[in-house]
Amino acid sequence: MARRVRRAVTVAIAGGLTAALATATPVAASAAAAEPPAQPRAIGSGFLGAVAVTVDGEPLPVGPIGACDVAGEQHNETGLFPVDDVADFWGGTSDCTRDEQGNAHVDVDGRYFSTSILRRWGGPRIRVSSFAARCDTTTKGSNTVMELGGVYGLDLPENVSSNHTVTIPGPAEDDPPLAKVVINELIAPQPPDGSLRVNAIRIELFPEGGPASGEILVGSAACDPYGGSADSGAAD
Repeated sequence: MARRVRRAVTVAIAGGLTAALATATPVAASAAAAEPPAQPRAIGSGFLGAVAVTVDGEPLPVGPIGACDVAGEQHNETGLFPVDDVADFWGGTSDCTRDEQGNAHVDVDGRYFSTSILRRWGGPRIRVSSFAARCDTTTKGSNTVMELGGVYGLDLPENVSSNHTVTIPGPAEDDPPLAKVVINELIAPQPPDGSLRVNAIRIELFPEGGPASGEILVGSAACDPYGGSADSGAAD
């Protein structure tokens, strides 16, 4: 049965970083006036998908697909994007912007995704009818939202927590797992600095070894409130 999943996550910025940013070395009274230090500006990026797998010794790196960046191409739109016989991304949009207050906003919306690669080894076909990954920066850190609609091939609970992991077993009891699937994957540095990445889906092939390796990413957004400087020349 298909499920629809929506999950919002907020990561607060570490207090130590705020204090460090507020501290400046005083300038001697006799020194000539100097330009004030450049204030950091929020950055953000996102993409619909990416594939970096190796199957039977043959590498297949593709993507990122439909990428956007606050400091570069701020809008992207793609149609059907098949990746050999590994995955199909059926298009979508990505938007990366910065508002008048300097906050970054990333919106990634995908129309459909499917992968049948696991069927080679007796596994399921995985597909979702829609997916989204979003993030925003604030004065205190970053917020993320992940959405999945019409999920097939994965057994998900009603409430999906961050980094929810599904292991897809091999066809026989002693076979290694075919894949590890992470839903609503959150990646944040430690100690936290306010930045955050969310992947709607990450599929890792044969995590314990096998005829294939690598991963497939579906819907990714990353935000960093202190990633750029005011004189960087990045487009708004």
